[in-house]
Amino acid sequence: MLPDLLDALTRPVAYRRFAGEKAGRTAAYVAFLSLIFVGALGIAVKLRLVPLFDRTFSWLETSMPTLTFDDGVATSVPPGPQRLEHPQAKGVAIMIDTARKTPVTAKDLADAKVLAYLTSNALYLQRGGGRIETLDLSKAGAERPVTVDAASYKDLARAFDWIFYPSLFLFFFLLFALSLATFGLLYALAGLLLASAAGGSLEFSGLFRLAIHAQTAAALLRALDTSLPWAIPYSAPLGGALSLTYLWLGVRAAARVQAPGAEPPAAA
Repeated sequence: MLPDLLDALTRPVAYRRFAGEKAGRTAAYVAFLSLIFVGALGIAVKLRLVPLFDRTFSWLETSMPTLTFDDGVATSVPPGPQRLEHPQAKGVAIMIDTARKTPVTAKDLADAKVLAYLTSNALYLQRGGGRIETLDLSKAGAERPVTVDAASYKDLARAFDWIFYPSLFLFFFLLFALSLATFGLLYALAGLLLASAAGGSLEFSGLFRLAIHAQTAAALLRALDTSLPWAIPYSAPLGGALSLTYLWLGVRAAARVQAPGAEPPAAA
């Protein structure tokens, strides 16, 4: 796939071959570009998200009191009231007061400057517009007591590493591949006009394969933009301009072999 990537960037004549290659090879190229993007995403996650999540779980292990949920009632050691604020995300805070049984109001949340408030019988969550969502613990009674302590947060951190990150990468791999295919269809429609202007004709399937490869530079730009700690200015319109430019070069090269009397592009 790497030779195809280099050809897509530097050899417009290679688009003659791309136009006639098999669907499986085009799909493999989409997967290849998606893997490059996911690799760049992995760099961004490693530099930005992983330290944040690690510090969050460390904060939970050392700061959160031991909580026990038994028959719809929450208890803690110490019982509270105790306000806990994230060490980095200022404003992300929770109040734990399992000695309290009276309902919590929006004013209580605002006065304590917290997003959540845990009492002995309910968890109150602040929502937009001054609304409060109440989770009644009595309706979520477990068959046996459940204790949440420092060891629980360590187990949660391990599960997070095994579930969240693979799911994140898989989701963005599929999303990026879908975006390449979607834009490939749109660029293929534009390619019909470009092929006519180039004095040749191409089948829509061939134009779609050209459009996939024409997005190579834009895909690499998106990957770079994702991995950098700052955003590349105007990366979206720049990527679109690059794709259209390569599409035009590719259509011109491929249209020549589609002219009467010319040999069709060889299937890869």
